[in-house]
Amino acid sequence: MRKGLVFLLMLCFLSIAKAQIPFQKGVNLTGWLQARNVSSIKFGNYSKKDFSDIKSLGCDVIRLPINLHGMTLGAPEYTIDPVFLSYLDSAISWAESLNLYLIIDNHSFNPSVSTSPEIEGILLKVWPQLAERYKNRSDFVIYEVLNEPHGIANDIWGKIQGKVIEAIRAKDKRHTIIVGPSGFNSYNDLAQMPIYSDPNLIYTFHFYDPFMFTHQGASWNTPSMVTLANVPFPYVADRMPQCPPALKGSWMEQALKNYPKEGNVEFVKSLIDIAVMFRDKHKVDIFCGEFGVLMDNSIDSERVYWYKITREYLEGKSIPWTSWDYRGGFGIFTKGSQEQFPSDLNIPLIKALGLTLPK
Repeated sequence: MRKGLVFLLMLCFLSIAKAQIPFQKGVNLTGWLQARNVSSIKFGNYSKKDFSDIKSLGCDVIRLPINLHGMTLGAPEYTIDPVFLSYLDSAISWAESLNLYLIIDNHSFNPSVSTSPEIEGILLKVWPQLAERYKNRSDFVIYEVLNEPHGIANDIWGKIQGKVIEAIRAKDKRHTIIVGPSGFNSYNDLAQMPIYSDPNLIYTFHFYDPFMFTHQGASWNTPSMVTLANVPFPYVADRMPQCPPALKGSWMEQALKNYPKEGNVEFVKSLIDIAVMFRDKHKVDIFCGEFGVLMDNSIDSERVYWYKITREYLEGKSIPWTSWDYRGGFGIFTKGSQEQFPSDLNIPLIKALGLTLPK
């Protein structure tokens, strides 16, 4: 009898110690609060109706990218603009009223500029302000320290991130914090992260592989991939495009040569397994904060297929996700449409993501 009681108590303890992430699937709400500053925000881009539409698709979380450092009055105090805060208050209220989790994603980010160690000073200014303001809001509010740090060593970034966690906890001991590695939040860099002592953390990674497929047509990469088009997924030898002249001699030429072994479902799964191994080894919660395929130069049916196999594998491994993005080049609306809900939704993509079709 006593052994049975002890066993039950152990099971209870394990279930508490390994708390599950409270959300499962959602989208990134881009093209809104990533503006250069408060005066550049197109406030009418989204409303509570958009939040409600997203909820109707079966989503339970929105990741809200914000150029947070641009929403301040600048150095040295980096006081967050009260106009911006009042608007963020509204977004949080919309989410709470719909029982949607809202990730406040510090998306102060330029892919072509390395993250400087000096960012520590800004982070230690802005996050205590948000933590103080939202410490008494519901558990639907979640903080994300910084999107895709890169060009900074993982040990340096790990220490900075640890200080930010402590600064948030000095104001707010309640809300969940999302943390991630350097290397653009790569799954490969998860293993280089510290395992922080804070029990209320989620470790994030982003997934865009094979990159030659997901980013064909992207203009923001170095070199530009605008001239790369019609890379198939999965790999089909007689459909592979030639390497564009603009990419000759770059790392992308070699990536195209590697595509026969990397452009397939099993390779995609093996990369996601790197994140799974990190989770299982350290007994932490993980979350795929971004994944997607740019629609510009990809074949839509193959794009849809990539989303299907990636989403299904993430869910099969019990990894919550937010796709990149809602509207935009990676979005869930039909290419070239006005992106009106629900008439312009990409129905095959909605099905591939396992979302609920509107009536």
